[in-house]
Order: sequence, then structure tokens, then C-alpha cells
Amino acid sequence: MSGKLSKAFKWGASALRVARVRIAAGSRLRVAAGKPLYLGKGVRVILGKGASFSIGSGVYLSPGCVVQVDDDANLVMEDRVYMNECCRVTVVESVCIGADTIFGPNVQIYDHDHDFNRGGVRPGLLHAPVNIGKCCWLCANTVVTRGCSIADRSLVSANSVITHDAPQGGALYAGAPARLIKKYD
Repeated sequence: MSGKLSKAFKWGASALRVARVRIAAGSRLRVAAGKPLYLGKGVRVILGKGASFSIGSGVYLSPGCVVQVDDDANLVMEDRVYMNECCRVTVVESVCIGADTIFGPNVQIYDHDHDFNRGGVRPGLLHAPVNIGKCCWLCANTVVTRGCSIADRSLVSANSVITHDAPQGGALYAGAPARLIKKYD
């Protein structure tokens, strides 16, 4: 009985956090009908003016996750996306995460970075959309950088850095920068 009671409290607390986020976000946040959205303790959702965050059915954001969508930017998390503890998604332009995709702990997704040359850091950001396919698994501490697409059914090994497209679906990518290691199909 205590396990069921604990689960009820966990989901009840999440429902309160979801309600608070929905009230603060207003029309900038769209949550699909179906299985409930879970927001763990300490999850932060930061939406700028004109931002759009669309969440599919059954999305699960574990404790400590941060989702930041800047002014006029767009984030889509399709159905059943699971983000483990302390993941971060920061969007300046556009990020789309496909259905049934799993993030290990501390995965970081950025669709932008700073412009840097011999003179140092220049004002402004460089940005390009990020697309993560369906049924992907990004293992612990993976970083995905601007302009990258990851094909459906891709596995990205722990501590990898995706700096360019991972176009082969059903494959393992690893390293910094990540490269194709093995095809499963």
C-alpha cells in the first residue's frame, strides 16, 4: 500500500507543478491530451515572449531538468519523451525531439553558440535548428550542438558531443566529436 500511496503523492505533486507552469506560461505552452505530463521536483520551464513549447502525451521530465525557450523560439517534445535528471534544453530558434526518445542524466541540447574568432567572443549568437528523431537514446552527459539532426532509432554513447548530423538511423554514435561506430540495421 505504501508504494501506491508514494506514487500517488509523486504524481499529485507533479500535477501541482504542471498547473503552476501552465498558469505562468499561458498560451505559450501546449500540452497534448492523453497520458499526463510529469514534472519532477525542481524542474524549471522558462518561456520568453512569443516562445512556443508544445508537449506530447506522456512526457516525463525528471527532477532538476531545465527547459528554456527564448523569445520567439519554438520547442516541440513529441509523445513519451523521457528526460532523466538534470537535463537541459536551451532554445534560441527551434528544437524538435521525436516521440519515444530517452535522455540519460545531464544531457544538454543547445541550438545556438557564441561567435568566436581570433579577436575573442563577438556579440550575438549563431543559431540553427536541432532535430532529434524518434526512438533515440542519448546516454548520460551527451551534448547536442546547433544545426544538428539525429536520425530515428539512433543511440548516442555517454559523454558524446554531437557537432554535425548523425544521419544513419539504427546506429551507434560515440565520441567528442561523435562519429558513426556501428550500424544495427
